[in-house]
Amino acid sequence: MTVQEKDLIFIKKSKEMDITAEYLANKRILFEYPRKGYGEYGRTHIPKIKIGILGELAVLEYLIDFLTNEYGNIDPIKRWEVLHNKVGFSYLITIGKFDGGHEFKIGKTKPIIIDVKTYHNNQVSVSQIFNGLKDDKSNPKPLNLFIDKDQNPKADIYIQTFINNEADIILSGFNEGLPPLATWMPNPAYTKSVPELTPMKELLNLIKKRI
Repeated sequence: MTVQEKDLIFIKKSKEMDITAEYLANKRILFEYPRKGYGEYGRTHIPKIKIGILGELAVLEYLIDFLTNEYGNIDPIKRWEVLHNKVGFSYLITIGKFDGGHEFKIGKTKPIIIDVKTYHNNQVSVSQIFNGLKDDKSNPKPLNLFIDKDQNPKADIYIQTFINNEADIILSGFNEGLPPLATWMPNPAYTKSVPELTPMKELLNLIKKRI
């Protein structure tokens, strides 16, 4: 299964999301791990941290919307029991320690561990996601899911998000487990192009099977 433009999920970046991401980024900068090749980790790095948090908040919106549709209309006491004893959803906002290589966990018996990656160098258009930053349709070079090798990744699911140039956050797709390692890169990373990912709607089907 491949990702096409129709499979992209668009999450509107709200004022509340922007304020939350800005606040958390300013608190997180002191503890940020200085990955090789990412420049100096001073105040100028805060915008990159903020973009990463916005990607997390967009996935939070997507998952909470799903859970609300599934369980929002049942009796509150029953809902509490189901969400805590069966669904087991959590979002880890971590400051001051390593996050264990993931942000989300869902499922009590066989939890699905989810890590979110956000492309932080540019705001991009949909066309650029599929054709590359130069937007060359005659020689397309799609953007990628990108996971640093030195990050100690441990998730079951890796989601790639982008900040759209129209102020949306795009959930492009996900990969189960780590994609192939690109050893030819100066800083080796696990990568897979967006069209090769699995559409986000399939993540909801996977969650339904687990819970």
